Formats: sequence, structure tokens, C-alpha cells
Amino acid sequence: MTTVLDEILARTREHVQERKRLFPLDRLQMAAPTPTGHRPFASTLARAGEVNVIAEFKRRSPSRGVIREDVDPVRVAQAYEVGGAAALSVLTDAPFFGGSMTDLREARNATLLPTLRKDFIVDRYQVGESVVLGADAILLIVAALSDAELRSLHAAAVAARLEVLVEVHDRPELLRAIAAGARIVGVNNRDLRTMKVDLATSLSLADAIPDDVVAVAESGIRGPADIARLRDAGFDAFLIGEHLMAQDDPAAALESLLRDAGSRRGRGRVAVKICGITSVGDALMASAAGADAIGLVLWPKSARAVDLATARAIADALPPFVHRVGVFVDPTRAEVERAIDAVGLDVVQLHGDEPVEFCRGLPRRVVKAVRVGDGFRAADALRYEGVAAGILLDTRGDDMPGGTGRTFDWTLARAVRAGTRTLMLAGGLTPENVAGAVAAVSPDAVDVSSGVEAAPGRKDAARVRAFVRAVRETA
Repeated sequence: MTTVLDEILARTREHVQERKRLFPLDRLQMAAPTPTGHRPFASTLARAGEVNVIAEFKRRSPSRGVIREDVDPVRVAQAYEVGGAAALSVLTDAPFFGGSMTDLREARNATLLPTLRKDFIVDRYQVGESVVLGADAILLIVAALSDAELRSLHAAAVAARLEVLVEVHDRPELLRAIAAGARIVGVNNRDLRTMKVDLATSLSLADAIPDDVVAVAESGIRGPADIARLRDAGFDAFLIGEHLMAQDDPAAALESLLRDAGSRRGRGRVAVKICGITSVGDALMASAAGADAIGLVLWPKSARAVDLATARAIADALPPFVHRVGVFVDPTRAEVERAIDAVGLDVVQLHGDEPVEFCRGLPRRVVKAVRVGDGFRAADALRYEGVAAGILLDTRGDDMPGGTGRTFDWTLARAVRAGTRTLMLAGGLTPENVAGAVAAVSPDAVDVSSGVEAAPGRKDAARVRAFVRAVRETA
């Protein structure tokens, strides 16, 4: 009797042969853009004390049919990152899941999440294809492969510097995965032959997964109670797709799930952005000091402004895990989009009087800065909630949109903190006062410029290191 898996594999092999004929791998490699740096997959999934979710992008599945067809992989990937995902999974199978290679490339480029190519890998050509697409990891399904194929494809992936999630459904498959060298094992609670889902599949195999292998539970996870049972059984990470894709707001759904499952998100690590970077040297110094993001001021009136060519040189020099943030003041949409393309920005930070509507539909995540001063109301900031990916509070200046070097009354931030998912704090922060600011406000990120400078636009390495150290010791 032919199963759904048999049908999928037969179609996959046909399509792979067709792609090999039309796009030989050497030609594909020559035409493809250079992949960005590898993002660690296994170590991210193994973070102790965290609820590590691999959030999945897919439009439909053989078991459920259409989930959501009219979705943008960039928007969903960014929503997952904002919501707290540890990693991203993207379906690239077209006939059965509605995926594409473009989905993977666009989703990965839009975030800093390590990204899994989710497909039915049966040929070494697909391993090379995954490298060209920029994937950090691929999926190998034991039920779809012979032992020889499994070993060969696993070795090819490792040689290509791809990590491998090896999927199993029962104990014999688990033993085959371990024998093939699997360092990440995913237990799929969905039987690919019958499409039935049962969490007991993961629970029954948990104790057989070696301690030094990252254990991932897949499919059928719909709430914090499921995650709690699986964590107690020993699973390190959880792949969740349909449950999140079916929600109107994937970011809110994921964040709620993480919070209810006991994630430390929002109570742990505070991100650090060093703003007003004007040289490659300062950017690399800030990155080496531990900065999570660097800010490139693209407002010509600022003393720290850089042109697009300089911004691009700085962005290109940075490691892949450092966010490139473009800072704008009352730009046109065309100016923002041009800068995104020219520089390769990950985030757009708006520091002017941009209305809520301007924040909608931009091709990158938006952080909206709101100036705090006399007459400030939390509602001034919270009107951007749900539209911008984050709200930044800065000190109101007399004639400048930011960069005043002055603090504001941090107690004014508490009402905003209570009403927003992602809060950034700026305004006169220094190595000497940032610990107090973090304790008072509990922000998700802090943003500093003049407080770590030797002169406008020129950073002081010792002060940058001291700032980052003060934040890390406080958090």
C-alpha cells in the first residue's frame, strides 16, 4: 500500500532530477549570492534554562491542508524572532507544503535566527543546494533513507558545514540515527505514513536519546502543558509550526507560549546597541566587546551621520550575528527602502515624528523612538505597539531628535514597560549609570552613543567594554 511518505518521496526524487538537469550544482553555485556566515544551530537549541522553540514557516501540509496561503515569509520570520524563537524552520517542498527556495532565502535574510531547511533530502545535490540557499542546517528523515544514504548525506552535510537535524519516529530509527553520527535528533510525533499525531512518541523515546545529543520534539505541540511534559522528559527544544502559523499574530502567540511555559525571556539577557558608529574599526571593536547591534545614523544633520557607502562598508565588516540598525529622522519611505537595499540593514530605527501608519509595511523590523520629557504620557509610545517591533524611549531635546546625552525620569518608562513586548532604553546612558537604568526599567535592550565616546562619532574602546560589562553583570 502506498503511503503519503512514499508519494512525497517519489515526487521529490523526480523534482530533484529535473533541477539537476536544469541547474547543475556548479552553475547554481556560480549564479547564487555568497551565503552569509554560519549561525550555530545545535548550541542555540541546547541553551540551558530556556524554552528553545524552532518556529516553522509553512503554508500547508498533507495532514491539515491549507493553513495560510497569503503569508509573507519575511513578516512571519521577523514575527518569530520578535516573539522569542531560538531558531527558524522553513519548508521548501512545493507540491505538498506550498514552500519554495525563495521562502528560505528571504526568511533567513530577514532575521538573525539560525535557519533549518525543512524538506525531504534524498540526494547530495540538495545538500549543495542548501548551502547555496544559505541554510544553517538541514533535515534528514531516517524513515526516508537507507542506512547507507543516511550516512552519506549526513557526512556530506557536515563536510559542507551544515548542521543536521535527524528525524526519527521509533526506537529502531533512533538507533540508526545515532549510528550515522547524529548530534541533533528530532522525534516527530506525527507518523508520516498515517499522519496521526501522538506526543507519547516523544515521551517514549526520551530516555533513549544520549545526553550529549540535542533532543528536539516535533509536531503536535499546542500549549505550555505539552512543553512542560516534554521538558521534564529531557527534551532541549521544540519544533512548532501549525499552531503558530494558524494564529493572527504569530509573535504574540509565540511569546505567550514561551512565557506560560516558563521561559526566562524578558527577565534575562539585555541586548546592547552601540549607536553612532562611523568607522569599520569602531564597529569591529564594539562587536568584539559584545555589542548585539550597531547603529548607523543616516540623518544628514547628525554629527554622527554616515553616507550609504560608508554604512555599507561598516555593515559588510560585521559578523552575521550583529544587527545592523539604520537610524532615520522623518525619512520618506523611498529613502528607507533605498538604504535597506544599499546597506543591508536588519532593523530600521525611526527617531522623528513618523506616524503610526508610516511604520506599517516597511521591509524590515521597525523600532520607533519616542522622546520623553514634560507632558509625556505612556499612550504616546504605546500607540506604536503591535505596529513597530519595538519601542525606544529617549530623552526629549530642544531641537534634536536624540543624542542629547541627558537621562530622563526612568519611572516614566514603567507604564510603557507594562504595555509593550519589546522596550529599548536610551538617553544619557553611561557605563556608570546603566546598571541603575536596567534595574529601574527592566528593558529588553539599551542603546548608547555619546556615553561611550571620546568625541562625537568616535567611540572609546574602554568605555564601550565597561558599558557592555555593566549590562551583562546587571542582567
